[in-house]
Amino acid sequence: MAGGKLSPRQKMIGMMYLVLTALLAMNVSKDILDAFVTVNDGLEKTKHNFKEKNNDQYDAFVASFNENQTKVGPYWKKAQEVQKTANEIVSHIDLIKVEIIGGIEPTIPKDKIMGKNQLGEDTIVNLKHVKVKDNYLFPTNLLIGGDAVNPKTGPMSAIELKEKLEAYRDQLLTIVNDDKSAIAQALKETFSFDVRENAAGVVENWASYNFYGVPSAATITILTKIQTDVRNAESDVIKYLYSSVDAASFKFNKLEAAVISPSNYVITGDTFRAEVFLAAFDSTQNPIVSIGDKIDSTTNQVVGDSVELEVKDGKGYLKIPAKSNGDFAYEGVIRIKNPATKKLDPYFFNFDYKVASPSTTISATKMNVFYIGVDNPVDISASGVAKDKIQASISNGSIVKKSDGWVVRPSKVGTAKVSVNAEVQGERKSMGSMDFRVKQIPKPEASIGGKSGGNIKGAALKAASGIRAAMDNFDFEVSVVVSSFKMGYVASNGLLEEVSVNGNSFNSEVKTKLGSLKRNSKVFFEDIKVKMPDGRTVTLAPVNFKVI
Repeated sequence: MAGGKLSPRQKMIGMMYLVLTALLAMNVSKDILDAFVTVNDGLEKTKHNFKEKNNDQYDAFVASFNENQTKVGPYWKKAQEVQKTANEIVSHIDLIKVEIIGGIEPTIPKDKIMGKNQLGEDTIVNLKHVKVKDNYLFPTNLLIGGDAVNPKTGPMSAIELKEKLEAYRDQLLTIVNDDKSAIAQALKETFSFDVRENAAGVVENWASYNFYGVPSAATITILTKIQTDVRNAESDVIKYLYSSVDAASFKFNKLEAAVISPSNYVITGDTFRAEVFLAAFDSTQNPIVSIGDKIDSTTNQVVGDSVELEVKDGKGYLKIPAKSNGDFAYEGVIRIKNPATKKLDPYFFNFDYKVASPSTTISATKMNVFYIGVDNPVDISASGVAKDKIQASISNGSIVKKSDGWVVRPSKVGTAKVSVNAEVQGERKSMGSMDFRVKQIPKPEASIGGKSGGNIKGAALKAASGIRAAMDNFDFEVSVVVSSFKMGYVASNGLLEEVSVNGNSFNSEVKTKLGSLKRNSKVFFEDIKVKMPDGRTVTLAPVNFKVI
């Protein structure tokens, strides 16, 4: 200390050291330095207590993490990072203490300086076992070097310690993320490394203010105090993290059992599926529930034809009048206040439903007949299944879906089985089948002048234009035309004569013959051929008249 330019503080420390050396001879300074032993012991106990409290908090964190890793995981990860950094700094300071004690007490091996204290904790050897408590040269040289204005850097230096503490402070402030909070203010105050004014009024940097020319007993005590600050800050932040787990959680005061099923209708052979769980909600806080055509991803608002639901006791009640048939789909958002941020958090949902007119399918089991050659209309429905989800097939002929139902055209006489399948909950399911009889279309009935036989006036017979074939009592609209026929009559010579005609109309020869018939004459229309819609050609029953 004799050489070089010294600050007034360093000069004063040198003078005090000379005074203390002189007082030492009178056994005065020993009591002063021993006081640091008492202070250091108290700080060591405080540091130990902080560590024990922190360990209890970490144990609570582990228990909560094991119960709910998704919820607690992000906070537990940050707590582990804090623990790692705090342990590294405390261990680093312990190494500095070992270096100092080993330097001023070379008779004590460094591997023996670390040991168990009265609390059973691994710590630095108690200061009361250090004889040279007033040595300031070694700790000053280790931590500061020879220039108080420009302290040295590197391993074991006060500057390195300061950098570690600054990084630790910034790490904790990032976690707290609230500059105005009490924790943040305490962190900034505890780990403040601004220049400061010493007792002599000289402004010094943090490193020299704390460690330049300071006796080893005081240096060790200051280092222990820094360790205590590190553990204290660790305690504050991990408690803050643990409390944040529940602070960010929504508070619910009611539980209700909920059963949600894609469909309440189940067909035979299918499986009823549902999600069963406990639904929690806050009956004291009503969320805002809105639905619309879709969600605007930029604003998280519903757009289009939107509706805001009635909300009561924490639950929204949806009522949409079914005014028209069709498929309807909506998207919605539930907004509820976040207990941590006090902002409205959005939760999205969607749903769809179908609207159809009431319908009843009535089938007469004895009339289950299909006819060849005509369109046989069929109505197919399945309870609880939309018609657009139904498919049908047939074993005889074809079945085609139309806008108003289905049409069957069988190909041969016998039976036809119609099988129905439907898409139910994304799977193809058999809805059953039904057998139908397949028949030929019945023969039509021939008529002339509206009569199918019997007596007929001559004038009516002369006025007829041809033979008509009709199916007046058949349920299907079938149009058939006579392709040929024969007319027979008794001539004046008493002989039976015939006229063959192609088509259904009376030609001139037939009309002439009909005009020559006398009263009580008999006329016959036979071998009446008709081509049916199914491709057959059939012969109809003859039509016989007596002219009156």
